[in-house]
Amino acid sequence: MKNKITLFICLILIASMIFTGCSSSVNLMEGIKPNNEIGVMRQMDEKFNQAILNFTWNMFKESSSNEGNLMISPISAYFALAMAANGADGDTKTEMMKALSAENVPLDDLNKGLNYWMNTITKDRIAKFSITNSIWYREGFKANKDFLQTNADYYSAYIRSLDFMQKSAPDTINGWVKEATNDKIDKIVGEINDDLVMYIINAIYFNGDWKYEFSANKTRKESFNAPSGKVETDFMSRRGKMDYLEFNGVTGVILPYLDGQFAFVGLLPEEGETPKDIINNLTVLDLINLMKNKEEKNIELSIPKFEVSYEDSLINELSNMGMKLPFEPYSADFSKMNESGEKDLFIGEIKHKTYIRVDEKGTEAAAVTSIGVEATSMPVEFPRLTFDRPFVYGIVDVTTGIPLFIGIMENPAVK
Repeated sequence: MKNKITLFICLILIASMIFTGCSSSVNLMEGIKPNNEIGVMRQMDEKFNQAILNFTWNMFKESSSNEGNLMISPISAYFALAMAANGADGDTKTEMMKALSAENVPLDDLNKGLNYWMNTITKDRIAKFSITNSIWYREGFKANKDFLQTNADYYSAYIRSLDFMQKSAPDTINGWVKEATNDKIDKIVGEINDDLVMYIINAIYFNGDWKYEFSANKTRKESFNAPSGKVETDFMSRRGKMDYLEFNGVTGVILPYLDGQFAFVGLLPEEGETPKDIINNLTVLDLINLMKNKEEKNIELSIPKFEVSYEDSLINELSNMGMKLPFEPYSADFSKMNESGEKDLFIGEIKHKTYIRVDEKGTEAAAVTSIGVEATSMPVEFPRLTFDRPFVYGIVDVTTGIPLFIGIMENPAVK
């Protein structure tokens, strides 16, 4: 039976997006220049926006079964999977589009929508926010030029051919990742097996200062009620007017960043409940309405400082969301990814790494997603809002409501 080739998708959320060229790779972009004349969206399409929100919440629900501190970037996964979908066909493509909640959105429109959002959200920002994509091929693998062109046009993908047999190959890719993440994520690729022919990598970086900073002088050690018991950790505090949230026992706060485009959202479950209760009981529409119905109130806020690194394979989550064929060696159809048009590729691995730090000054966050393809073979009576037990949090694009990062904080004393 003919061998199948493995596709590897890396989704990496990162802290900065800086790239330096690698002398040991071949530039596949020769003759493949991004087409500036492609048709692009002039505004966000409601169906497209809803697709991303639905995917985000579905992914978060599936990931929430993992124990401990959790932080994912569904939008990073979305970009990497959309790039890979341009090489899929038949039922494989259908499953991928359905998992992306975009079964009613033509792939061309999805490409245009992500291109529009990527260029709009990263343009002229006070906060440091960037989205970068890359594709790395095993030297000698003949990729479909239309697949490469599409990812160059819509995703500004950096494309290189690399000799995966060289011991330095992982270091070359990881070096790109390390620089792209401002040293926050230094490794996404380990030993490269003989069947692996491609890496598709998305990297997202965010670094924003609070619009209203917390005073370091007011940071105090307080108790946080973690699932394993009480832990002492640093709590930041601030009092004054803030956007307050309340819905079905859930309380929360929206803290804007200096940019105004982004905000931190914290949701505290009712006493006796857990973050998973929030996730299971609320819908995407509930969350949108919750944020729309915010109320400016004078409150006394206490929230822990925290720093978290997180890593996960998203294959189980995506399989539970109905995306199964792309992972099947003898059933997947990525025939639009190679020049021969043969059905000899499948997704062998998806890696997702994230990093976040929240302190008095602001927030720094990074994420990487990679997909790999293989071959088979107070005195004033201010209401108090104290995040002293596990809570849900996220960093959102205020305009669309799309979360850049979303997570569960169970124990801020654990990094």
